[in-house]
Amino acid sequence: MAVLIEGYSIIINKAQAMKNQKALSTLASVKGTLHPMAICSDEGLLRIGFMDMRDANEFVMALESAGLCYKCTENGKEAAKDIVMVTQFGEVEVPCPWLNVQFTKLKDDTLICLASLQSEENVSGVAFPKGWALNISMLKRFYEERTHYMQENYELVREEPMHDIYHNKDNGQEIRLLKLKFSETIQKS
Repeated sequence: MAVLIEGYSIIINKAQAMKNQKALSTLASVKGTLHPMAICSDEGLLRIGFMDMRDANEFVMALESAGLCYKCTENGKEAAKDIVMVTQFGEVEVPCPWLNVQFTKLKDDTLICLASLQSEENVSGVAFPKGWALNISMLKRFYEERTHYMQENYELVREEPMHDIYHNKDNGQEIRLLKLKFSETIQKS
């Protein structure tokens, strides 16, 4: 199975959290303060989504204070150990050897990001927050806010089937924003 990634998602490796009573207590203490649609889980992962990176980082700090490790250095390389942050665009701040991130489409061609344990051979299903619907989802709100930000601060250069390409006016760099819905490229024969 896999969990839906929306906004800034904090992914917790349940096996690691279960070994730490203080971490379990911290999770239990914040459960009532989180919006129910911010949470989903499968057998191995717990996902908690945030619209704001500051809120996500504060949550990571609370989990680290409870003994879970985010950015750990082993053999000179930084990697996520117990928790990791992933955006709905598939961005992972630090390599995570136990997590697999991929994309798939819903029946209506909405592109979604999924996370599953690396040990999962095939993803057989997706855990969504209880009551999840695209029109009221964090997925849509996060995407719309990001698109609005890009339109205000960057120049749209072109559209591709999966991305809108923007130009950074200050440094000339191209920025690719993954579309929430995309069209297949038509193959010419």
